[in-house]
Amino acid sequence: MQKKWRVVLGMVEVQIDNQADFSAYLADSKATSFTDGVLRITVKNGFVAAWIRQRVMRSIRRFASEVFDQDVKVELDTIAYTSSDMLVREGLAGDYTQWADVRLSRHRATVARENARYFPAIPNCTFKRFERSASNAHALNAARSVVDEPGEEFNPLTIASETGQGKTHLINAIANEMRQAKMNVICLTGEEFVDSFVKSSQTGKVAAVRDRYRDVDALLVDGIEKLIGKSKTLSFLLSILEHLLANRKQVVFTFNSAYPINELGDEIVSRLSGGLEISIARPDFELKRSLLGRYASERKLHLKNEVLDFLSERFANNVRDVIGAIARVDAHHQLEGRAQASEAGTISLAVAVEAVKDRITAPAPTLVPPNDVVNAVASVFSISNDQLCRSGRGNRSVTSARDVAIYMLREKSGLTSSETGTLMGGRPHSTILASLSRYSERRKSDPQLIEAERRISNLLR
Repeated sequence: MQKKWRVVLGMVEVQIDNQADFSAYLADSKATSFTDGVLRITVKNGFVAAWIRQRVMRSIRRFASEVFDQDVKVELDTIAYTSSDMLVREGLAGDYTQWADVRLSRHRATVARENARYFPAIPNCTFKRFERSASNAHALNAARSVVDEPGEEFNPLTIASETGQGKTHLINAIANEMRQAKMNVICLTGEEFVDSFVKSSQTGKVAAVRDRYRDVDALLVDGIEKLIGKSKTLSFLLSILEHLLANRKQVVFTFNSAYPINELGDEIVSRLSGGLEISIARPDFELKRSLLGRYASERKLHLKNEVLDFLSERFANNVRDVIGAIARVDAHHQLEGRAQASEAGTISLAVAVEAVKDRITAPAPTLVPPNDVVNAVASVFSISNDQLCRSGRGNRSVTSARDVAIYMLREKSGLTSSETGTLMGGRPHSTILASLSRYSERRKSDPQLIEAERRISNLLR
């Protein structure tokens, strides 16, 4: 294959008038694969690839078809040459290539700055500010991976979830990190992508806009469900997507899982399935509580543990709800709640309940008296109520029963962590949270615990 490519190069060289052009743009090219009539050629950068496409691609295809004795499609890939590769070059070709690389570097830096200005990422959406939990850990790890190794394993990366779970934060964090690394990134919403295509169609600039999206290190689109039903825009996206993937440029999409992803069309879905599709689940109790604490701290609000528990358990269903809860509590405290604060600057449970009562969408469950829960757990685990609730450590069976009781008291009786701690032998709030976290993980893989919950629930009916 490499020998045949050298024959093709020789035929092209004869056709080119300026020998310096051949040395600068084609001499170092290499054939990397030939499969199903597609010849992949590696050149050193996008500037060289653009020159080849504009000046000699038609000749290359014709000569390659003659040499390989079949119709040949030629695809160009780019690699980055090191500065030492440039320094060993001599003569006109070396000087010209070095100058071309400098010019390309400056041009790309200018384009990257323009894209950062025209397509800005949300500044405070960073990995540092993204709260990690079991519900989003895989998505966070994948996002970090595409920053560390763009265009490699997870390409394209599609992050899906219900609204308000952190997709927008993650995709903007990726953009911010990549730009810190001096990468040329376009980050925009699905609506903005659609608008850009519509406007470019109206002004006859589709090719220019397509080239702008193609000439990047990474394209990030937040909310591609906005393209559903827009066939021309989807075709436009497909042409860009194929080019970026062929050149190992990173693509990241977010998608609202409330929409059927197959409505993006078979070709788009096929490209997405060739990468990594990952979901963010609804935030668990620990994540909501951590976020509430952080946002409250940023607003210089002091929330008691019982307030954090109430908001985490009764109000916030997603990350956006968490932010809204803190904003509502803060506003209510500022306007009406100062007299109800139990101490200066501390928000009472009464203030929190009043602030969000009209936003609690889930119907209030029928609560089971806490003592009934304790009796049922003790019965199922064949221990006494005193063993279950007394302070101090117990054996493994008692510890397991306590974890189940703490979980069921929250689920069936609606107790806050502080209330549960008081009932369970005066255990501190931190101990109750640790138990809930431990039990939440165990019940995912322990069918005996699920069976115990079922038996307890039957006793409580």
